[in-house]
Amino acid sequence: MKFKELKEKVKEYDYGKLFSSKAFLIGGCVIMIVAAIIVNALLPTPANVTETPDESESGKILGNSVLVDTNGEAEGENAQATEETDNYFTVATVNREKSRNEAMDVLQTIADNPEALADAKEQALLDISKLVSEMNAETNIESLVNAKGFEQCVAIVSDKQASVIVKSDELKAGEVAQILEIVYLETGILPENTKVIQK
Repeated sequence: MKFKELKEKVKEYDYGKLFSSKAFLIGGCVIMIVAAIIVNALLPTPANVTETPDESESGKILGNSVLVDTNGEAEGENAQATEETDNYFTVATVNREKSRNEAMDVLQTIADNPEALADAKEQALLDISKLVSEMNAETNIESLVNAKGFEQCVAIVSDKQASVIVKSDELKAGEVAQILEIVYLETGILPENTKVIQK
C-alpha cells in the first residue's frame, strides 16, 4: 500500500517549483562551474608548470645553453623548448577564457530566465559582476607584469586567490616581490594567497 501512495505522490509532485527554486538554480550553477573547472584541469597541457626543469638523459638541462659541435643540436633543443613554453601560455590563456565563458553563459542563463526566483537572479548577477571584476584584474596584472620586462604572463584570479605564471629562466626574489605587489594592488589578495610560478 505504501508503495502505491508514494508512486501517486511522485506523479502529483509539481516539478516546476523544484526546477525554478533558488536552491536548485544555484546548485546547478555551482555544479556547472565546478565541472568547467575540472574539465579545464583535465585537458592536456604541454608541460606541468609546477615542476622545475628536469635534466634530460644526456645531462643537459632543457633551456640552458650547451656547447656542442657544429651540428647545432643544442640550438634545436632551445628552439623547441621556447616553442613549447610559448604554446603553454597560449593554451593556458585559451583554457582560462573558455572556462570563464562557460561559467558566464550559465550565470547569464539564470539571470535571463523569467521563471527563476528573484534571489537566484540577484545571485547570478552578483556572480557575473565578480567574474567580470576577476577578468579585468587578470588583464591588468598581465599588462603590468609584462611592463616589468617579462615576455609572457598568465594570471588567474579566483575567490581571493591568485596564480601568476611568467616566462622566465630564473625568477629573482625582487621580481617575485614586484609581482606579489602588483597582484595585491590590483586585487587586494595577500601575498600568502598568491602563487608566482616560473615557466
